Amino acid sequence: MAVFANYTDGSRKTLYYNLGLMDETVWGDILDSLVAENHTAEAANMNETMYARQRVWSGEADPFGSEMAWDSTGQEGVYYWSNYFHDNTTAQKTVASIRGYMPTVAHWGWNGNARRYWDFLYAGKLGRIERQIHHYGSGLNALPMLSNYRQTADPSSMEAIYDLRVGWGGIQGSGSNIDASGFGSMAFHSYPDSLFWDQYTGDYGPNFVGHILGSASYLVDHPIFGWISFGGNVALSAADGNTIVTVVPRDTVRQRIFVAPLKTYITIDAGMITSYEYQTKDSKLSLTVSPLMGSVIAPSAILAVSGSTLKPQGCAVASGGHKIEFRGSSHPQTIQFA
Repeated sequence: MAVFANYTDGSRKTLYYNLGLMDETVWGDILDSLVAENHTAEAANMNETMYARQRVWSGEADPFGSEMAWDSTGQEGVYYWSNYFHDNTTAQKTVASIRGYMPTVAHWGWNGNARRYWDFLYAGKLGRIERQIHHYGSGLNALPMLSNYRQTADPSSMEAIYDLRVGWGGIQGSGSNIDASGFGSMAFHSYPDSLFWDQYTGDYGPNFVGHILGSASYLVDHPIFGWISFGGNVALSAADGNTIVTVVPRDTVRQRIFVAPLKTYITIDAGMITSYEYQTKDSKLSLTVSPLMGSVIAPSAILAVSGSTLKPQGCAVASGGHKIEFRGSSHPQTIQFA
């Protein structure tokens, strides 16, 4: 049941209307779909609504409260719409806020762990104030960090890679709360006398949403370590003076890749990316897409490219990107970009 508030101007809005809320990235996907499917009136209405909220945040010193003023889950929504409406000042303020409480540390529990203390009181079986390991702040705050990384001017710099490490830590941390039987715990109890997953799933859902929406494979030429992939296995080979970097995605979804030297983010909406190849000398890119997801064969997939002008060859332009036709075949297709 929605909770409404009556305003002095006669309007009636849902409470928390002017706060950043959890999983707002999903709302962005809905808006993009409305535009792609030519639902112009609905898209315009949603665009106007979100823009009005973002204008409120742009005028606030700390627009990061969620249900509670001290929360750390308003940042995802504030960042998403500030970035969407090209308010770089507010977007960067939001990223700086996340950097302040979400570190990269060489420990599974603290790496990418957004600061969360109190939700065991509301949704846990063992109710107490305690530093929670990978509550949903990890998965949700990872999304702005990864988005900001993909848009940085130099994604191979150490400064940019720091954001990638934090964001990737949040994505992996949110996955760590699923046990061997498939149960998703709301968070892990960090007190030394406990050290176990809470037995209630509580509000694990937003954490899993962050994990799925942020899952991708990132290829980076690291200034110290050379070619590495967050979310993939890297193999190097050489041909005709060209270094060929081949990546096999190992992330959860395997439908998104980011190639840092090209500043290119590629997504598909069906099937799986089984591998991709980057040739360093010629800056050529190709990826292999399988229509198989388990036992299901996708008839087609929409491939979208952002961050560069690269286009998939042999794919027709379609709503939302370019269309890959599998035509009932279960065999993978290799897509070249130019």
